[in-house]
Amino acid sequence: MIIWVNGTYSVGKTTVAKKIAARFGSEAELLESDYYCNETLKKIVEEAESTHSLPHIGGCLPQNNMRFIQEFKELIKEKSKDTNKKLIIDMALTRMECKENLFDCLQREGKDIVHIILTADKETIKERIKKDTNRMKDIALEWMVDNIEFLDSNYPDAIRINTNKCDIDDIVDEIIEIIQSKPSCAGGRRTSHPAKVWRRIWHP
Repeated sequence: MIIWVNGTYSVGKTTVAKKIAARFGSEAELLESDYYCNETLKKIVEEAESTHSLPHIGGCLPQNNMRFIQEFKELIKEKSKDTNKKLIIDMALTRMECKENLFDCLQREGKDIVHIILTADKETIKERIKKDTNRMKDIALEWMVDNIEFLDSNYPDAIRINTNKCDIDDIVDEIIEIIQSKPSCAGGRRTSHPAKVWRRIWHP
């Protein structure tokens, strides 16, 4: 099973994904897109240096670097062969390049994906971006509206969880209940409290 934590900048993807992975322990593996994208960019630079040429980056973000997208897709496909392990993926799917060439491809191949989009109102996201010390704040603020609109327009079937004024542990509890309510996790049975699973879910 693939648990994909999606959303715009500073909505809480990394924190939530790490906590989900920690809850499942050895049953899960976390794949952080930023880490793997940085590794791809390092390889591109090293290859260029070895041939004394200029590096062809082809996009500096996980969302638009086609080499990273292809490598990450192959990594996910390989890791997902272990059906006893849950893959937790922390990645914003906010560009058509990554939607079509990564997420849509995995769906067409029949991968079991629980797609979670974390949301918050724009003012809340702006305040989180301003407090984030590890973010290119100007770019994050500039792209925020476009990213939100892209997510709203392109993923009608995703499960949306509003993170406004919500405790991180409560959000993680909600996601784990959703995961465990799936037939593949519950032996074909629904959980005993299915209504609770959807209590804080928001659909646009």
